[in-house]
Amino acid sequence: MKFIDEVNIIVQAGNGGNGIISFRREANVDKGGPDGGDGGDGGNIYFVGDTGQNTLLPFYYQNKLQAESGENGKPKNAYGAAGKDLIVKVPMGTMVYLGDKLIADIISNEKYLIAKGGIGGKGNLRFKSSRNTAPRICENGSQGQKLELHLVLKVLADVGFVGKPSAGKSTIISQISNAKPKIADYDFTTLVPQLGLVKYFDETFVAADLPGLIEKAHEGKGLGIRFLKHIERCKVIAHVIDFGSPEKNPISDFQIINDELKKYNLNLENLPQVVIANKSDLDDFEEHLKLFTKKFPLIPLISHSALTNENIDEIKRSLLEKIKLQQNINFTEDKDNIVVISLNKKPINIIKLNNETYEIIGDDVFEVYDRIPLLSIDNLWRFNNKLKSLGVFELIKNSEIKNGDTIKIKDYEFTWNAEDF
Repeated sequence: MKFIDEVNIIVQAGNGGNGIISFRREANVDKGGPDGGDGGDGGNIYFVGDTGQNTLLPFYYQNKLQAESGENGKPKNAYGAAGKDLIVKVPMGTMVYLGDKLIADIISNEKYLIAKGGIGGKGNLRFKSSRNTAPRICENGSQGQKLELHLVLKVLADVGFVGKPSAGKSTIISQISNAKPKIADYDFTTLVPQLGLVKYFDETFVAADLPGLIEKAHEGKGLGIRFLKHIERCKVIAHVIDFGSPEKNPISDFQIINDELKKYNLNLENLPQVVIANKSDLDDFEEHLKLFTKKFPLIPLISHSALTNENIDEIKRSLLEKIKLQQNINFTEDKDNIVVISLNKKPINIIKLNNETYEIIGDDVFEVYDRIPLLSIDNLWRFNNKLKSLGVFELIKNSEIKNGDTIKIKDYEFTWNAEDF
């Protein structure tokens, strides 16, 4: 499967259904009164972490997600049905950005609210009062949130296996877990992170086989930064180093990898590390091991050979011990998985279209216009009162607009006469 770890998508939560104006009309029922029902709320969009996914490829092909809108209200005080929520499974470790702001970090299988659905509009029954027993007032539902998002996947694993190309990472992870990475005797056989579940007696943890690193990987050399970022979320780093091949230099390889981790992210050098001295069945192993332990006497080593499966349980046990010391590590700054997104509102303003035509803009004005359908005199009065409370009429009076000029609000037009307002 093609590996995609960054993608742009558009999410559209469901719109709220419209309330309606209706009056009870039944035989032998005198003075039926208003019975217009409310519209249903629009569906929300939630993201849920899924450990079975490790790529954002599905969103590369399907980059528009839309929840169901609420139904309109009905007569006889029948409410419209709410739109169904859209629950989207994403790989564990997916970070959701709105612009440059992180709005959700998917690190569990709980539901993360990404886009909120619109609120259903009120029917005329809601506006009945002792002063107005037959209101011809209703509301449209509000719009659901529509957001352009950037998704970034950073693999979420307990252990990240790192090393230079052909060090044997893929072989080891295939021996200790259920991962099935590609294994071959040439560099960069692993082109995407491979996740595997490791079982040690009755305990388990997740390991990631990460593509081979080379010198200056932090600058983009080899597979570079694209895969270095996947190490950021690992609790433990497992170095796999070739100690057996005569052309290899384990000391240099270890220093190069650690240097790349440090240059990319200063926090990575502070993570617990386990060094696996690989290819113990080859002739040069003992000589390389002697030189390495002399250079780094305090670094514990675990010998391993793919031919004999040497120390497989020791590798699992050592990794699990390091993981337990990191149980309280937190990879996200967001403490609440319910995300409330507040977008900056555009202020109310007047735009001159020509000598006799002006347009009123502003998110508050547009919201009032969208919510109040101008299909009855009662709604028109309510619309005017809302504009007045927003200071729109006062703004017009202080502008260059003259009596007889045309004013537009979206697709609604009216002629200005200061005496009427």
